[in-house]
Amino acid sequence: MYLSKFIIHQENPSAKQAMRNVQDFHRNLMACFQSSRREAGVLYRINLSAKMPLLYVLSKIAPQNARKEIIELLESHPIDSYIESIKEGSIFSFDICTIPSKKIIREGKKNSARITLNSEGDRIEWLQRKAADAGFQILTVQEMERVNTYGEKKAERNEIFLKGYHYQGQLIVEEEEKFRQAYCDGIGPEKAYGYGMLLLV
Repeated sequence: MYLSKFIIHQENPSAKQAMRNVQDFHRNLMACFQSSRREAGVLYRINLSAKMPLLYVLSKIAPQNARKEIIELLESHPIDSYIESIKEGSIFSFDICTIPSKKIIREGKKNSARITLNSEGDRIEWLQRKAADAGFQILTVQEMERVNTYGEKKAERNEIFLKGYHYQGQLIVEEEEKFRQAYCDGIGPEKAYGYGMLLLV
């Protein structure tokens, strides 16, 4: 696995467009891998709170600097040894944007729909269940703010609107193999659009 950091050149018109349309951002990011997101194992997280807007990317393969006018690669490091060092009992501070949600049956529709949970208590319980499935226990957690994402799949003329939440807290690893896998795979839905990457400190 590789952990990479990019800078987002927001002054570039194409970058501005990508920041307005998450599907366009996804397309530009995946051009750095020349592979599907699933094959490259890409998770990403945009950080707009820094002085310069940054993009953190976790992937199975090293990225190329193929869209440097939009997202310029600053550094990329293999982290397999770091992941292998994570053991049962390890304690980390964590930061994640994810979508606490459930699926509902739509009357007259073939496919179910995913909706974001309304109450903070339900969202925290969802996160705790995901943690248990991923081999860790949440020791402390705080819901920070809502994270809305917009976009459009132009070929299908489908609008994208995602409502996620930002969480910070502390966790303890209970099952190291499950945790390592969850760290690499991400947590929750819509990973193609910047959700689910678990940042550890």
